[in-house]
Amino acid sequence: MPAKELFAADLIRRLDAPDAPAPLVQALAQDFAGGRFPDPELALNGLRAALAAAAETAALAGENETLQQVAALNAAGDRAAAAALLEDATEEPLLSAAFRQDRLCNAPERAAARQIARLKAAAPAGGVFRATVDLLYEKLEAGEKAGDPFDMLLALELAKALYKRAKGGELGQAQTSLGNCHQIIGQFRPGRKHLDLAAELFTAAAKAVARTKQPENWAFSQHNLGGIHELIGLRHRDEAMLKKAIKAYSAVLEVFNSQGSPMEWANSTAARANVRAALGRMTGDAALIETAMADLDAVLEVLKQEDHPAEWASAQATRALARRHLAEVTGDATPLPAAIAEFEAADAVLAGLDVPAERARLQHNLGLTALALARALPASDGAARAHQAFAAALALGRRDHADYRWAESLTGLGEVALLRGDKAAAQAHLTEAQAVLALDPASAALEHCAALLEKIEA
Repeated sequence: MPAKELFAADLIRRLDAPDAPAPLVQALAQDFAGGRFPDPELALNGLRAALAAAAETAALAGENETLQQVAALNAAGDRAAAAALLEDATEEPLLSAAFRQDRLCNAPERAAARQIARLKAAAPAGGVFRATVDLLYEKLEAGEKAGDPFDMLLALELAKALYKRAKGGELGQAQTSLGNCHQIIGQFRPGRKHLDLAAELFTAAAKAVARTKQPENWAFSQHNLGGIHELIGLRHRDEAMLKKAIKAYSAVLEVFNSQGSPMEWANSTAARANVRAALGRMTGDAALIETAMADLDAVLEVLKQEDHPAEWASAQATRALARRHLAEVTGDATPLPAAIAEFEAADAVLAGLDVPAERARLQHNLGLTALALARALPASDGAARAHQAFAAALALGRRDHADYRWAESLTGLGEVALLRGDKAAAQAHLTEAQAVLALDPASAALEHCAALLEKIEA
């Protein structure tokens, strides 16, 4: 059976929705199996959201003959014919049904055009640009949080339309908005295409802002540059990109200081510290990691946990990660227990917030730290703590951007099983992880997972 057919069949199996119309389920599964987001979790999210849209239209049909026909055509799997009935909808309830049908047809371009037409009819003169910016960020944030492919692509199409029509002072905002869309989508997809596009757009936006005339806007544009260079550098282990990120974050700190702008200073200082620690690990430079830790100590002196819990927890977790990097570079396991304690303190704060993806990342890094402790000190409880953390990361959600962190957590469980001598469990975890990591053939995570499997089979 071709790979796409296998993917679609697995989606239907995991959907577990026996009451959903089979023709519609089959058609949608085929769409998502061949869609632009290869992560099976995102595909499943998209399938569920589309089925929910179809169910809503059917539930609201009532005595409306057009909606009844739309619902019947959708149930039969003929989404295009259903969309044709709603093509010229301008009033409720058909207009809302048309928006839902755009999702069912996986047509973000059509949805964007429809949304912009609605905004033109409702927004005051000159307000369409601002209203479109607000809408695209609403969709982008919702798509990122829920792992919803359609909302992310809808935001991208809205941003493309803005960029195409932007003039004068609107151009920088349009470039930044489009860059943000590419960056978020790039986080959910393998490869560098979207990330490199985001870097180009952020660079162009930054060049358009004069530091002397608009120092704060210039600093924010530099922070955007730092963020995209950091993301590319970390994902692709690109030292040059990490150095660019450090330069950009340092530029931000020429404008913001801890007295006048404590939050902006803290965010950029912590971000720069994270990059410095990662670069120090990559190059074996312990002094650079120690500099990063000193920066994070300063950030934690300024941030108050009770006032800024999310930012405090992020800085605490970043310092814990730096400690692990230091242990790896020096070969000294001494910092690892302190790192584990810091991860746990940060997680205790995040547990009170609605941030499952952030907690999943933290638990994954906690698992890696405990795994390092288990290797260095076999008599410790590192293996048990690592297993607990990786399992917690998976329980928080099997999705975290296109590096497929959840699959890497499965790899972590495989490593714990190997440490315990349980080859059967290790092979099960690693085989499942490999199937997902293979979506990005160039990833170091796939290489690591494959090496572990070879070790079992040797």
